[in-house]
Amino acid sequence: MKKTLLSALILAGIHFNSVASDQANFKVNPYLQNPTPTSMTIMWVTTDDKAGELTVSAEGFTETLKSTPTIAKELDYYPTEVEKYFTNQAETQTPYIHRITIDRLKPGTQYQYEVAQGSEKYAAHFTTVPNKDSSVRFVVYSDSETEPESTGKTRRWSEPYGDFDRQYLVDQTVGYQENIRVMLERQPNFIAIAGDLVESGNEQRDWDEFWRHNAGEYNNIASYIPILPALGNHENYPGPDGGMKEYNTELALQAIARYKAYFDVPDNGSKVDAYKDRFYRVDYGPITFITLDTSDGKEDKTDKDTNWRLPGVNAPDFNPGSEQYEWLEKQLADAQKNSQFTFVQFHHVPYSVGPHGFPTGNGGFDNGQDNQSGVPVRILTPLFAKYGVDAVFAGHDEMYEHSLVEGVHFYDTGTGGDGLRGPYFGKDGKYKIDLDNPYQQFLAHLDAPEVWKDKQLVSGGKHYGHMEVNVFQNDQGVWTTEISPVYVFPIMDKEGKVTGWERRVYQDVVTLTAQ
Repeated sequence: MKKTLLSALILAGIHFNSVASDQANFKVNPYLQNPTPTSMTIMWVTTDDKAGELTVSAEGFTETLKSTPTIAKELDYYPTEVEKYFTNQAETQTPYIHRITIDRLKPGTQYQYEVAQGSEKYAAHFTTVPNKDSSVRFVVYSDSETEPESTGKTRRWSEPYGDFDRQYLVDQTVGYQENIRVMLERQPNFIAIAGDLVESGNEQRDWDEFWRHNAGEYNNIASYIPILPALGNHENYPGPDGGMKEYNTELALQAIARYKAYFDVPDNGSKVDAYKDRFYRVDYGPITFITLDTSDGKEDKTDKDTNWRLPGVNAPDFNPGSEQYEWLEKQLADAQKNSQFTFVQFHHVPYSVGPHGFPTGNGGFDNGQDNQSGVPVRILTPLFAKYGVDAVFAGHDEMYEHSLVEGVHFYDTGTGGDGLRGPYFGKDGKYKIDLDNPYQQFLAHLDAPEVWKDKQLVSGGKHYGHMEVNVFQNDQGVWTTEISPVYVFPIMDKEGKVTGWERRVYQDVVTLTAQ
């Protein structure tokens, strides 16, 4: 039932150093990136340019390295933010990023690490990527869309066959906090986020809020578990305090620069520098996990484009003939030969009854069109089917919906911490358009009916959550994947007050075996 953050950390075997709770020099606490069998990258952000010292240790191994702080002009607050939200200019000084890759490590081994920054020290641990015979657990979600304004602001929680504008039981900050707490208790090997990490990519305050949840005052999950991010449309969106309330090419590039500054992902070998860290592949034990960038298909304002509102940006196309498409096909062909299972993540869900399930166009929902549609990404489905992709994880429509197309499982897992939408078309859709998703296997809005006892929600409903994927060899030695849609259920008293939270799983668990 109800668990505090501290008890969750104890259950997970995680203990914070007492000096790590309120650290003046750590603007973002140390967090993990780019895991491999023999290395791990550790990053942190500080308010000054002093070098830090990283010590990594395990039985028979100790190594100490100094960081080279790099000034991060990309992370400056936008002038509008400074004017509106800060009276102390010292709070807006340009920060410094520290990045150290420690190598010569052993696969599947836990290492302790400590970062000394001035007089402050921060201790945590990580585990390297295991060998191909090991079990793996990972979680994936989308659409956390953090912003300081999330605190105190609830989101629409469309009532099945009722009030479309009904509001959820708690605000977005609490919803995301509890979602992360449940993930941490399960101790996954890595966390994948299929885009829309923040509300406005060019508002630095929104990035500050993301790290408060993942490597800061709310939770330090990223200090122990590496994050594998993907770009969403909101990473390209400036936001009103980031320069404009509409998409803009120059401001989108500034927003993407913030994203790139924070993350260190494997090199995809692109010939275009701007594309190098926008799509990538990670081999993790027996699986291959591929991240794509679907944020701006080419040609602009055609049925190939996922964002008609973004007139042009240095984003890689994903359509046939593009560099990203050809790269993807090579990775899928190799993974089919060398991995037990293949998973793909990107932001724009291709099959959905949500607002972005409408075909592309500027006619609006009433006319069955959307200018940020995920439908163009369906062009990749034949490729996924050809090379035996097991599951595709996306978001964008901020609901839990599961589709099965040509043997490939597609998931909208956009319930990280922002919206909890109902369908925009199809059964109980807001708009009476002659459309549906014929591939739909499960939709939380309809297939997890709410059960109320007076003011108390007893079971069911749409809630914040994530996908948990477990890969293992069963009792017969057969490689197996179990995909579980997890939701974080609010425990309520008889008066309807939320008193705690509980991990639950929708009745849509999928079990796959390697061929």
